[in-house]
Amino acid sequence: MHPFDTVLSAMHLESSLFVRMKAHAPWAISFDSGGQARLVVIARGQGWFTQVGHVPVMVRQGDCLIIRHGIEGILGDTPDRVAVPCWQIADHVTGELVAFGGDGKACEFFSTLFSFDHSAGEPLAALLPDVVHVAMPVSDAGRMVSILEQIGAEEAQGSLGGSYVVGRLLDVLFIQAIRTWATSEGNIPGGWLAGLTHRQLAATLHRIHADLAYPWTLERLASGAGMSRSIFAALFKSVVGVPPLAYITTWRIYRAKLLLSAGHSIASTADQTGYGTDIALSRAFKAATGIAPGQWRRANKANPRLDGARQTTARAAV
Repeated sequence: MHPFDTVLSAMHLESSLFVRMKAHAPWAISFDSGGQARLVVIARGQGWFTQVGHVPVMVRQGDCLIIRHGIEGILGDTPDRVAVPCWQIADHVTGELVAFGGDGKACEFFSTLFSFDHSAGEPLAALLPDVVHVAMPVSDAGRMVSILEQIGAEEAQGSLGGSYVVGRLLDVLFIQAIRTWATSEGNIPGGWLAGLTHRQLAATLHRIHADLAYPWTLERLASGAGMSRSIFAALFKSVVGVPPLAYITTWRIYRAKLLLSAGHSIASTADQTGYGTDIALSRAFKAATGIAPGQWRRANKANPRLDGARQTTARAAV
């Protein structure tokens, strides 16, 4: 499985408090997501988003904002409005259109809170800024608004399985936003995402992730990339941020976490991550996390409701 797909699948995104808002100028609403991340999509019109302590940015139709948990921000028709807290406007409202503000120009947007498995989301979360602003190309903006309209239709119809469909459509919105942001010129972050989009390193990273348990050496990696060991090692570190073998160790430990949380034994996890023995895995795992794999598994025992999804993700990742 592609590493990007593996991470997104393992995160088990769940949404709550999906709200459609129609604001008429003058208006401003403040967001404080607390322990959850927030996705905001502008469906019609435009506005200004200000992360507390930062310069305001304009958001237009089709644009998305992914706001990390604990981050405060204000969305309004101008950057200098006095904001009303989101919970005062739309507390406990899901799926309904909430109108607020004055009687001026309208801006319609959708907001939903997201929760996810933070341990599984580590590789992606480490690369994301506090606020991801995705300025969508026209073609993608139309697609995003179309998905939002489908969500609105599902909410209005109240059909069988509607909540499940809405949840999956929200997943698509989140994934499309991350994908567009990560591949936009000037926005590509460092780390593994940079490696996956690098002309000379992408094939190497795909080989690594296709078989993480393989006994990779610097010589094998460099040879596969058609470079000398010194040139390959220098290029890899400059793009990805860590030496090649350290990169492999990080992802082996990440895979071990997925397997352990899915209920795999330490011995089985060791075999599937290239460590061979539980002693070798325990040594590497404790060096990376500070705790033994068995202790980590007990502290991160899978939610029974997610066991099936976790097992599927773990199998796909090996």
